[in-house]
This record gives sequence, structure tokens and C-alpha cells, in this order.
Amino acid sequence: MKKILILISKILGIVVAVVIVALLGFKAFDGIKHASFYKNADPVFKTPGIKDNFVQQGFDYVEQDEVFLVTGYMSDTTCSRVYVMQADGSSSFVNLNKADGSDYTGHTGGIVRHGEYVYITGGDGLDVFPYADIIAGKDSVQMLGQVKTYIDPAHCYIFGDYILTGSFFIEEDYETPAHERMTTPCGDENTSIITAFKLDDSQPLGVDPVPKAVISTRRCVQGMCVTDDNKVVLSTSYGLSTSQLFVYDTSDLPTVDNYTFAGATEKGEAFSFENIKLLYLESDDCEQVIKAPPMAEELVYLNGKIYIMNESASNKYIFGKITTGRKIYAYSYRK
Repeated sequence: MKKILILISKILGIVVAVVIVALLGFKAFDGIKHASFYKNADPVFKTPGIKDNFVQQGFDYVEQDEVFLVTGYMSDTTCSRVYVMQADGSSSFVNLNKADGSDYTGHTGGIVRHGEYVYITGGDGLDVFPYADIIAGKDSVQMLGQVKTYIDPAHCYIFGDYILTGSFFIEEDYETPAHERMTTPCGDENTSIITAFKLDDSQPLGVDPVPKAVISTRRCVQGMCVTDDNKVVLSTSYGLSTSQLFVYDTSDLPTVDNYTFAGATEKGEAFSFENIKLLYLESDDCEQVIKAPPMAEELVYLNGKIYIMNESASNKYIFGKITTGRKIYAYSYRK
């Protein structure tokens, strides 16, 4: 029996050693492969929730209160959360509940705040929560309702007077419906769209329900931001592949002014909106591709820098704990 225990101990020791060597090798490989990114990026905050079952997804900045909002789901299927990060990097979280008080366990791929509301991507639209309860640090906050987006939203962003929300496409696992797939004027096969809605405080939940524009985008989009020189940046990632940030010049995008946006929601509800503006984000207008570590999620643009959060350091994946996932990085867009 003693010999068996010694043998098991040796085997476990070998396994642990192999794992450590593999992780150190991955860290070295990451540092070499993404050296250009690290050269122009600074770690600014600890990624919230990496010591529990929180899986980081949405990311936003509230200028009025100088706080970052980070949302994500829990890998143990308990309530999804919103973390509030202060300027000094400290954070606290609020649990999300449905309108009836039960656990809200949505994927929470995107988050933005406008006025009294916080919008979080849900199944068929943007799920809306009261900002005052979140910033007050309550234990939980209840959903107020939903704004339909006519897509399965994966990310969201506010630009000017508009709230934008986009879908995510990857072959087989996350397919988009046919009406979201378009061939651009330069020949790109775009597979996702962003729908744009006017913010309107006179409307229920602060958003005009009729879409004003549709933007055709590439695959694997996890988030976006707009720079101070009006470049659109799309964050794309999936699995362990290198994340890529695509920077588009928006000064002369191909545009259709009288597009009919029609199709059906995931629940099978048909919709049709006429005279919608359609814009294409295509390779002819892509000025730059920034390669970044795997699993980049939503982006925040602030003071000339693109803030990037990765979900790789969550307990669901772990490898980011030894690379860079444990930190939120600020990439110097203007070098």
C-alpha cells in the first residue's frame, strides 16, 4: 500500500510539474506573440471578480460619477452581476434580478448607462435596470423592462444621441439569421449587424422603439467604441485565438438611405421597418488591425486610450490569471 501511495504521489508531482511548465510556456508565448500590444498598453486596474465564478463580459464608463461598470454572468448559474469600479480600482458588485425578483442569469454580453437607466444585452433586446440602485451599492437590483433590438444582442455602445447594439456570429455555434448577412460593396461577406436607436427620455425606458439605422459588420464582434476622431473600433475574439481590434475610417462609408430592415426575432415575431439607413463597415475602410491577447470583450474609449477587458482570468478559463487577463489594459490609440 505504501508503494502505491508513493507511486501516486510521484505521478501527481509529474502532472503538476507539466502543468506549471505548460502555463509558464504559454505566458512566454503570449508575451512574444502580443509584444506590440503590450508595448503600447498599460495595466490600469485589476479585473473584477477573478477570484469567484464571475465571467467578465460588458464594460462601460460613466463620466458623471467617474466609475466603470463591468457586467458578467456566473459560471455556477447564480445571479449575473454588475461590478462598480472606482477611480482607485476598488470595486463592489450588485446582483441582478428579474422584474419578479427571481435570479437574472443572462449572459450580459454588453452594458451601457444613459440617464436613469442601465441597459444590458438580453435575449431579444436590451434589459433595463435602474442606475440609481446600482450606483448606490444595493445588494440587488430588479429589471424594469426590455427594449427590443430585433437582433440577438451581444454588445452595446452609446454614441452621441444613439444607442447601438450588435449581434455576434461564429460558424455553427452562433449563427445569425439570413437577413443579417450581407455582401458589402467591396465584396466582404459580413455576417452580423448593429442596430441603432435614438435615445429619447420622453419614451418608455428612454429609447425610441423604431430603429434609425443598421450597420453591417464582420464576424466575432464582442464590443465596439468610437474614438475622438470618429474612427469605429470593433473588438473581435473567440476562444484562445488572438483578439483583433479593427479600426475603421467612417468619413466615407458605403451607405444606402432607403433600406428595408425586415426579418423575424428569435421568438418568431416578424418585423419590417422601411427607409432605414444602412451603412457598411468593410475592409476598404479598415485603417488598422490591432492584435491583442485572447478573449477581449467590450471596449471603453477614454482620453485617447482604448480600455480592454478580457474574460480569460475568470475561473471558467483560468489561463488569464498567469498572463494578462487579471488586468484591464489601456491601449494608447494615439502613439
